[in-house]
Amino acid sequence: MEASRKIICKQRQVLFLFLFLGSSQAGTEPRRYSVVEETEGSSLVTNLAKDLDLGQSELSRRGARVISKGNKLHLQLDQETGNLLLNEKLDREALCSHTEPCVLRFQVLLENPLEFFQAEVQVIDINDHSPVFAERDMLLKISESSPPGTAFPLKNAQDVDVGRNNIESYLISPNSYFRVLTRKRSDGRKYPELVLDKPLDREQEPELRLTLIAQDGGSPRRSGTAQVYIEVMDINDNAPEFEQPFYSVQIPEDSPIGFPIVTVSATDVDIGVNGEISYSLFQASEEIRTTFEINLMTGDIRLKKHLDFETIQSYEVNIEARDAGSLSGKCTVLTQVLDVNDNAPEVTMSALNRQIPENSPETVVAVFSVSDIDSEENGKVSCSIQDDLPFFLKSSLENFYTLVTERPLDRESRDEYNITITVTDLGTPRLKTQHNITVLVSDVNDNAPAFTQTSYTLFVRENNSPALHIGSVSATDTDAGANAQVTYSLLPPQDPRLPLASLVSINADNGQLFALRALDYEALQALEFRVGATDRGSPALSSQALVRVLVLDANDNAPFVLYPLQNGSAPCTELVPRAAEPGYLVSKVVAVDGDAGQNAWLSYQLLKATEPGLFGVWAHNGEVRTARLLSERDAAKHRLVLLVKDNGEPPLSASVTLHVLLVDGFSQPYLPLPEAAADPAQADPLTVYLVVALASVSSLFLFSVLAFVAVRLCRRGGAGSVGGCSVPEGHFPGHLVDIGGTGTLSQSYQYEVCLTGGSGASEFKFLKPMVPISQGRYPGPEIGENPNFGNDFGFSIHSCEPIFQERAMEIGWMHNQRQRQVLVFFVLLSLSGVSAELGPYSVVEETERGFLVANLEKDLGLRLTEMSTRGVRIISQGHKEYLQLKVQTGDLLINEKLDREELCGSAELCVLHFQVLMENPLEIFQAELRVKDINDHSPAFAEREMILKIPESSPVGITFPLSNAVDLDVGSNNVQNYKISPNPHFQVLTHNRSDGRKYPELMLDKELDREEDPEIVLILTALDGGSPPRYGSAQVHIEVVDVNDNAPQFEQPLYKVHIPENNPVGSLVVTVSASDLDSGINGKISYSFIQPSEDITKTLEVNPMTGEIRLRKQVDFETLRSYEVDIKATDGGGLSGKCTLLLQVVDVNDNSPKVTMSALTGPIPENSPEIVVAVFSVTDPDSGDNGKIISSIQDDLPFLLKPSVKNFYTLITSRALDREERAQYNITITVTDLGTPRLKTQHNITVLVSDVNDNAPAFTQTSYTLFVRENNSPALHIGSVSATDTDAGANAQVTYSLLPPQDPRLPLASLVSINADNGQLFALRALDYEALQALEFRVGATDRGSPALSSQALVRVLVLDANDNAPFVLYPLQNGSAPCTELVPRAAEPGYLVSKVVAVDGDAGQNAWLSYQLLKATEPGLFGVWAHNGEVRTARLLSERDAAKHRLVLLVKDNGEPPLSASVTLHVLLVDGFSQPYLPLPEAAADPAQADPLTVYLVVALASVSSLFLFSVLAFVAVRLCRRGGAGSVGGCSVPEGHFPGHLVDIGGTGTLSQSYQYEVCLTGGSGTSEFKFLKPVIPNLTSQSSGREKEEILYFQNSSEI
Repeated sequence: MEASRKIICKQRQVLFLFLFLGSSQAGTEPRRYSVVEETEGSSLVTNLAKDLDLGQSELSRRGARVISKGNKLHLQLDQETGNLLLNEKLDREALCSHTEPCVLRFQVLLENPLEFFQAEVQVIDINDHSPVFAERDMLLKISESSPPGTAFPLKNAQDVDVGRNNIESYLISPNSYFRVLTRKRSDGRKYPELVLDKPLDREQEPELRLTLIAQDGGSPRRSGTAQVYIEVMDINDNAPEFEQPFYSVQIPEDSPIGFPIVTVSATDVDIGVNGEISYSLFQASEEIRTTFEINLMTGDIRLKKHLDFETIQSYEVNIEARDAGSLSGKCTVLTQVLDVNDNAPEVTMSALNRQIPENSPETVVAVFSVSDIDSEENGKVSCSIQDDLPFFLKSSLENFYTLVTERPLDRESRDEYNITITVTDLGTPRLKTQHNITVLVSDVNDNAPAFTQTSYTLFVRENNSPALHIGSVSATDTDAGANAQVTYSLLPPQDPRLPLASLVSINADNGQLFALRALDYEALQALEFRVGATDRGSPALSSQALVRVLVLDANDNAPFVLYPLQNGSAPCTELVPRAAEPGYLVSKVVAVDGDAGQNAWLSYQLLKATEPGLFGVWAHNGEVRTARLLSERDAAKHRLVLLVKDNGEPPLSASVTLHVLLVDGFSQPYLPLPEAAADPAQADPLTVYLVVALASVSSLFLFSVLAFVAVRLCRRGGAGSVGGCSVPEGHFPGHLVDIGGTGTLSQSYQYEVCLTGGSGASEFKFLKPMVPISQGRYPGPEIGENPNFGNDFGFSIHSCEPIFQERAMEIGWMHNQRQRQVLVFFVLLSLSGVSAELGPYSVVEETERGFLVANLEKDLGLRLTEMSTRGVRIISQGHKEYLQLKVQTGDLLINEKLDREELCGSAELCVLHFQVLMENPLEIFQAELRVKDINDHSPAFAEREMILKIPESSPVGITFPLSNAVDLDVGSNNVQNYKISPNPHFQVLTHNRSDGRKYPELMLDKELDREEDPEIVLILTALDGGSPPRYGSAQVHIEVVDVNDNAPQFEQPLYKVHIPENNPVGSLVVTVSASDLDSGINGKISYSFIQPSEDITKTLEVNPMTGEIRLRKQVDFETLRSYEVDIKATDGGGLSGKCTLLLQVVDVNDNSPKVTMSALTGPIPENSPEIVVAVFSVTDPDSGDNGKIISSIQDDLPFLLKPSVKNFYTLITSRALDREERAQYNITITVTDLGTPRLKTQHNITVLVSDVNDNAPAFTQTSYTLFVRENNSPALHIGSVSATDTDAGANAQVTYSLLPPQDPRLPLASLVSINADNGQLFALRALDYEALQALEFRVGATDRGSPALSSQALVRVLVLDANDNAPFVLYPLQNGSAPCTELVPRAAEPGYLVSKVVAVDGDAGQNAWLSYQLLKATEPGLFGVWAHNGEVRTARLLSERDAAKHRLVLLVKDNGEPPLSASVTLHVLLVDGFSQPYLPLPEAAADPAQADPLTVYLVVALASVSSLFLFSVLAFVAVRLCRRGGAGSVGGCSVPEGHFPGHLVDIGGTGTLSQSYQYEVCLTGGSGTSEFKFLKPVIPNLTSQSSGREKEEILYFQNSSEI
């Protein structure tokens, strides 16, 4: 504590002087000193002792210090000498940059008494930096047309020195064209400007290299240099020129799209954009524009679409080369198309007969012509068809061919022929054309219908529903159409008595057969008839087939018993000797069934018998035989009921009753003789009967046991497989197969014999046929409809040829006779030739329809009647008929109006070829019609408006080609001349192309002046040579292109702008605007900065297109208050103008006040008076009201803020602090300026209050109660105490201890210990509840402060009891002496108190809670003990049979965990009265004279044996029944009521019974006895389950009466 107080006292002394700052002020103005930059460290600046008029020792005594703004101290004070020294070398450029003067401000602080002195040091500049250009190389692009006197600003140099040491002038290296001027900006900076003295000539000197020198005014002078590279820019004064004016090219017509034709090349002596040449198609027609394309940059001409020699043989293309200045040159490309074999031959059908009747002789199929539009060898053709067809070609004149059949055709063998006519030319490579003709062979009815089978077998089950579909027949006819349409019908039956029409019907369209009524198998097993199929030809042809219908049997007849007769008369009785062996044939049941097949297969079964096991019947033959040896006990009369059942589905049955009489003797020889049975003389009859009776009873008993065991085994073992039945052996074979050959059984059948264990009878089960999967297939839909038929049933189908067949060839000939007559004349074409040529004929286009061209009667030399008889016709090429022949007069007329331009396009000669054909005899004449042109079209320009761009500097005489007009007419009717509208500048010339077409060319007669006439509009007229002439016109729009002869001019030379410093980035500063009198690219202006400084480049940006100047970053008034920059406007020709932008930054309140901490006190001790916490200063770099500030802190804190000199503040406490109340204060110093809007700064100070030990530890509780169970392990943790101290640090560290007990005899130190650090308490040894139940002591808590403080609390330890003492019996005494005997009168009532067991337990609570239980008694049900009090009482009335002496063993048990117990033996003596104190007299036991001892013994023995036997039987039956009965779900057992409740619950509260017990009484339904069964305990909520075996056993006992 003493050390901490000394530290706090020292801190208070150090900071106490700041309390006087509010009462003292600076006495004088700041003292000024100077020092030259780069002066070495520790150099003397001044002696402060002399300046302050103080002694040397006084500086040290008063604690003089130098305080500078910021964290770096440039000055240091030697307190011994009073000298103010440089702390380090000063660099003026690093400290103040361009600011002049450069001043460092500081304060001198005297602490005792407190005084402040303001002072400043000026750093004087020296010339230690040379001028430096930001870019060592400058590039200027100056147009050669720039006039002398033009000035070009250059980038200035930078010199970080100031004043005279900065840049003074600029120099340029000697040259013939330029000089340099030194200009001065408004901020005093100087920059160079290059002035042109002599015009430039790019052709003489395309570039210049100059050296620019910048000199400062220092001594000695320093300089810097930069290289100026001047590029002389060219002007467009040369037009492009082609290498050759005419290009001639040949190209094959199959050249692909994109194929390079030729590359034209032009050169321009200009450079740059003026020398860049672009190529284009000049005044190209639509055909040329769609055929060719030219690369604008390279001049490559390529194909745009495929060429066609047959359409156009040559193209003349004009190419124009134009530079960027709109000057151009022209050339012509003549492209000649070379023919290649690219056209396949064409096939033109003149006549085609697509259908040919079969069986016809040679017939003309088609007449066609072939052609190839290629030339020479490429146009020669050959023609062929396939070799494997019954057709051949006959050639005619002029590439005509005839296709004919070479033999009669058969439609049934082939009804269609695809003929491919292949035409191949002789070119290279050879091309071919294939023309496909489909020839159909028409049908003649020459084939009768044919059935798919010669006979059909159908199946139908009897008792069918009427109109049942039973099957179908099918016939086909190889003819076609109506000749192939088949109609079905029923033919009359051979047996006229058969009512076929009432039994069966057929669908005439599809051959489906239907049964009209229900059929009866017993009446009609089969039905045969014939069906016919007839086509619809003329004449009609037919055939027939046999249909066999088989009726399938259904199980509709029950078995009929033939023997024994069941006619209601005297019953049939069979005699059986008693000596008959097992298997003796008693009788045979004979039965029949009216059904057939499997439905008639009978089985026999014994339904009922007087004695079930005595007789049996064979299932397959009805033989009734004995099943065992007969005996005398068997009844003499027996009645047997047998069941006869067929195997149908569902099965039908009949029953028969058979009476059997057992006789002793029988006349049949195989019976044993009477004397062979036994010798009666050998034994007494009574003995024999006894022996027989004994044997019978024994056998019956043994047989019953064996039967019971067998049945049980069979029933339980039957579930091993799925079915539960097994196939027996012996007399009942597993399979019965029909071997009689009658076909009753069509496959193997398996039958299973099931013997049910409990029925006492055998059961015969017929199963369905088990057909192997691999055997087969279903024979067809008939079998599918009759599923009872087996897989072995088969039938064969034999095919037969049609019976009826007729031919009708005459009909086919009559049908096709007309077609043959129409085409027969083409056969003669191969035998005749061309006799002569006609014409030529001519006609003027647009002549009306019906105009007479010529009279062919006269030209052919025929008479008028011959024109009709010889069949004269006109055949034109193509599909359109332009001419028609009037046969009656022989006149050749125009069929429609002809348009020459549509027919022949631009071809000069328009000719239409046609042929005149005479059929009888065949003659062909070639002729042609020439269509003459008329002037019906006017010239038309492809473009109604032409635009020409001509520079105003173009020389007189220069020509400009124009687009030509197009006239569809030919010859003199085409364009002949061009004219232009009157104007002073241009005239038009008419020129001829190589193909004869004429085009116009515009020639300049007078110089252009764009300023006078910026554009000229002329009318170009094209005239043709027709009569009267036609004309067409187009407008020529001439745009005079300007040359760059004007420089841009700004609207004002100086722009002054004021912007707030808080303008966002991207905001608009100003928009400068310049104009240029030129147009186009010469008038397009771009803006840029001239020689911008680095600050300008980072701060401003100019849009080169709009002149908008925007902020690239925010400006800061406190950093830089103004910007000056030159802006240049340059046009597209390289001429420029400039202006100056002066930007003034306006201050805004954008800087928050700043808080600078000078001193800050550490933790403040609590309970102390007023203390200085911190000393700080506040500043704001803004100006005016924006820089004025006020300071404050929160009002709810125990601190005060006191202002001092020059924005200094002192933070002190306003009262003593309490750390326990608040250990930390977060003080926010808020400094706010007076600007708009007001800005504030918050500085957070965290003040910690140091602790003083003024609080003692405090326990969380005044007393603690702990519990520990006796017999605990040593060093057991029994609980904890806890105390807290609100002090901190060592003052809050608590130590625990045990205080001395009030009772000095209590060995507390050996019983309990405490952990001094955490207050945990431990039991040092095992405690005994019976010896010590509670323990009290006090614990203390002491802190580690100085002085230490403490407190104490009470601890109470309670020992908990454990069950470690067994009950101790007080009465009756168990000391090993004579036992205690209690007397009970025999006349005591139930509940008589015999005695009371008294016991105690050394433990406490539940551990001492005792319960009593009777463990053992001489007679269990006679006495009982009450569980809660130990009273022994009688449970019932006493009787004479009860023994006189009784020994009771009782158990006394506590309720601890685990429970402990003790046993006690109690002897009870039954007395008749209490006059005899202990034992009854001997005569009171019994009266021996009343019974014979032997008789008593016998009775007792008999009763014992009987009871034992009865108990054994009952126990066996009960165990068996309850085991097999299982769960309650089977129904074998139920929970009894009455004296045996379902649950027994301990009501004494001792918990004697921990669960419920359930007892079940099982009563078997057919046994006639009841059985009591003790089950195991049944746990609640669990459902008992029974096994299948036990269920079967229950079922067995329920059915045991039937066995």
